[in-house]
Amino acid sequence: MSKDRKTTVADAALELLGSVGARGLTHRAVDALAGLPAGSTSSCCRTRLDLLTLALNRHAARNLDDLAQDAARLSTRAPSIDAFIETLVDRLEDWMSPAKRPRVVAQIEIFLIASREPTLQAVVEALHQHFVDATVQALRHLRVAEPEGIAMGLIATVDGILHGQIVNSHMRPDRATCKAMLMRAVQALPAKR
Repeated sequence: MSKDRKTTVADAALELLGSVGARGLTHRAVDALAGLPAGSTSSCCRTRLDLLTLALNRHAARNLDDLAQDAARLSTRAPSIDAFIETLVDRLEDWMSPAKRPRVVAQIEIFLIASREPTLQAVVEALHQHFVDATVQALRHLRVAEPEGIAMGLIATVDGILHGQIVNSHMRPDRATCKAMLMRAVQALPAKR
């Protein structure tokens, strides 16, 4: 099966997870949503775990692509914590847009499944490490003290904002509140001199 077909399957799986949840994720449902012949998903993903792993990797790739765009945008400016925070808030707003909100819901669904599935949990942990490494690199560029420690808190803050907006969509924090929360996470320790 071609890479394009796998991407189509993964995208359809994520769309299902984001719209109808884990119970609606079946090989047949993916085939139907993707407009593929019956059995196409089964030919590339023999098991539900294979399908979830494919979807998880696709989700991570999409998010890493988004963050790479942010890094490219930031690389054209002098290092600045303010610009970094503005970019993070822009990214949060993008991820919570009507077009991308289902991706966050799909991520939560996959993480819940992974909490009971050790094989998938190992994939989640490995992918999470990529996000930690990218965050540490960005914080080092900003000369933030102890970037390894700050990165974990910053990622937890971003995840908390996203997950909070899924659970309490009517309590969406405004831009200034998001900036303040992220700034507190980044400035938990003073910058290096």
